[in-house]
Amino acid sequence: MTREGRGDHAAPNRPSDRKGFQGRAPVGAREPGAVRQDHVVEWRRRALTQQLPAAGFPAGSGVPSLVYLWASMFLAAAIILGFAINHERGVPPAIVDSQRDNVSKVATSTRMTIQHSVEDLDQRVAGRAPGTPDAELLKQVVGDGATWNGAVIMENATRRPLAKQGPELPMELLPPTLPTNVFPISTPEGPVLVRSIALDGTRTLLAIQQLTVDELRLNPEARQGVFALTPDGKSTLVQGVSAVDAAHHPTVFQGLAGSDSSEGHPIRVTEWTGRQLVVSSAPVGNTGVTLATLIVADETGGTSATRGILIGLTLLAAAVPSFLLMRTSLVRPVRSLLKQAKANACGEPCTKRRPLRVAEAHRIARALASTSADPSTPIAARRWWRWRWRPTVTQGLALATVLALLWPAAAVAATLRAPEPSIPDQLVRDEESRAEAASNLMGKALNNGLQTVLRVSQAAEAGDPAQMTPLLKQELADKQRFRSLYLVDPNGTVVSSVGREPLRNEPLRGEAGIDLDNDTSRVPVVYAFRVGANGVAAVGEYSIDYLLDMLRAVDGQARIVDENLRTIFDSEGFRAFEELRGSARGAAAEALKGGTVGRATAPDGRPTLIAAAGLSKPHTVTPLKWSLVVEQDLNGLRLPASDGRRWTVLVASLTAGAVLLTAVWQYYVFARPLRRLAGEADKISSGAVDVPIPPQRHDDVGALAMCLEVCRQARHAGSSRLGGASRLRGSEENPTAVLPAATGGAATDQAAAKRGGRIYRSGADREERG
Repeated sequence: MTREGRGDHAAPNRPSDRKGFQGRAPVGAREPGAVRQDHVVEWRRRALTQQLPAAGFPAGSGVPSLVYLWASMFLAAAIILGFAINHERGVPPAIVDSQRDNVSKVATSTRMTIQHSVEDLDQRVAGRAPGTPDAELLKQVVGDGATWNGAVIMENATRRPLAKQGPELPMELLPPTLPTNVFPISTPEGPVLVRSIALDGTRTLLAIQQLTVDELRLNPEARQGVFALTPDGKSTLVQGVSAVDAAHHPTVFQGLAGSDSSEGHPIRVTEWTGRQLVVSSAPVGNTGVTLATLIVADETGGTSATRGILIGLTLLAAAVPSFLLMRTSLVRPVRSLLKQAKANACGEPCTKRRPLRVAEAHRIARALASTSADPSTPIAARRWWRWRWRPTVTQGLALATVLALLWPAAAVAATLRAPEPSIPDQLVRDEESRAEAASNLMGKALNNGLQTVLRVSQAAEAGDPAQMTPLLKQELADKQRFRSLYLVDPNGTVVSSVGREPLRNEPLRGEAGIDLDNDTSRVPVVYAFRVGANGVAAVGEYSIDYLLDMLRAVDGQARIVDENLRTIFDSEGFRAFEELRGSARGAAAEALKGGTVGRATAPDGRPTLIAAAGLSKPHTVTPLKWSLVVEQDLNGLRLPASDGRRWTVLVASLTAGAVLLTAVWQYYVFARPLRRLAGEADKISSGAVDVPIPPQRHDDVGALAMCLEVCRQARHAGSSRLGGASRLRGSEENPTAVLPAATGGAATDQAAAKRGGRIYRSGADREERG
């Protein structure tokens, strides 16, 4: 293959090129009829194609509109599938979630009760006097029998009871190796918790207590019951009634005993019509006991598959016209103009020019016609170039964007105008149970802190208050309940303190209890205190984060308010002592009178889910006169109607995002560069052909700019600049300057005339252009 056939660069004045083709290929003929014009045009087109950028994904002008169409088709399929998946009748997932959350809160509250009793037992055993008789130690452990109702001192070698107090402990049920933590055993009366403490190398103390659960607000209509499951697979009804016979319990509770996580699922019973059994479970810490609940829940209809299909079809019906308008405003004009520009850049005669209805494309086509190598083109096209209004690319894309945004706007408006779904009665009951469980949990946490302060105060009575710092540090580190723990003398002077600086300002009221400092408005200061017989008071200020963590564990927004309905704590952020407002205010005020309140409708008739319970358990927190309010976000409830609304709003939001992304993509990547190129084209149409046009981008618009630059060079320097003439490569950031011809003598003038009278230079390259 010759150098001409390969398109290699050749010097323009080589002797072999003086007759025939100039340069590296047949760009022009010195003798008439030397080369056929169609062969020249064909070669120029091949050479030009090698120089133009290839607009691959995602650089092509048609990519944004295609991406928008694909995204719309995907979202339409997603919303149809989403409605179809939840089409079957069944128990609303919100009820399953609510049951699982409630049993988790009951298990947490039970764990805290057990933990407090274990701490109290360990304190009694560790604080016993040396040489205390076994019988006396057992009496101290059992006490009034409210917590530990039985105890045994066992010989380790033979497992023979040496002393006992209270009910008999079945020694044969003990495991071969006694765990260090609390463990359960099953007795005919129900599960029993056992705590083992090694007294010395030969004896072990075993304390037992009956497993108890806080009283819950059960729904008798749903035949709700609470069960305790032990690792040996046995189940015991603790509260309520059993929805199924005991013979079916092993099947219903299969795999739940010993589980480390909360679970919940419905079970379809063949004999029941329109109802299902819902079982939920949660472990009680590391005790090995699992609490489970059973209820009978009614089935409801799912989402409408027909509605999902209708929404998906309307989405496609709105997407297709927008897609076509995007193609008409940008893609088709650019492609048609690029085809015409390539023909002009190759010197191909153009007998008919297709009208372009977009302003930027029309202006560029007019410049191409004025620089075309075909001398008859400008004359034949004069009537076509007469002025009339044409929309710009930006206007067309804006109209397509507005048209595409109509569907998400209409979908969201129709969804928000539709009536909100009603709240099932079971959810109201569960919300009341949730409020009560959270109230009991908070009360136990405050009471446990008070018990810690009581122990510190008793120790300060028996010793030197100034030497209590090690004990204060130990109690402060335990459970991280307090932000500061300190002792004050009768004059109010701090004797010993650990933790952060105390915030309490008001004097202590009473001998012992839990109180709120009303003189500090920056943060709520909740503290437990006890004044000893020697006048030295032990005070522990609760950590706000410790109390808030308990509220954040509640499903929904949980708030604690005082008797004046001021916000003390809020799980979602708050300002201390801000007045409670909204629908929760009435429920909190009613709960302060006593009992638990649940509401499914707001005063204005809108659906809501609010429950409030007063802090009354244990009795040590009753003087606070606090109320705990739990409010659910209805948009988060997994009800079939809510799922349909949420799914529609989600798809509408994603559609709007896809539309805006496509609009920004098309405007900044294609519309703006095309508008700048149209400005350059206007200069050429006005006769200014001395300024080069940079390629701008490596896409359709960049290829169009290169073709326009070829035509400008051909208009300025002759037909030798068409097609495959060698050219500089650069961008807008690497401008090319046109310098006047040098006049340094006859030889220089003659050489300049042979090169077309111009020398082209750029910042990156320097070469003479033919």
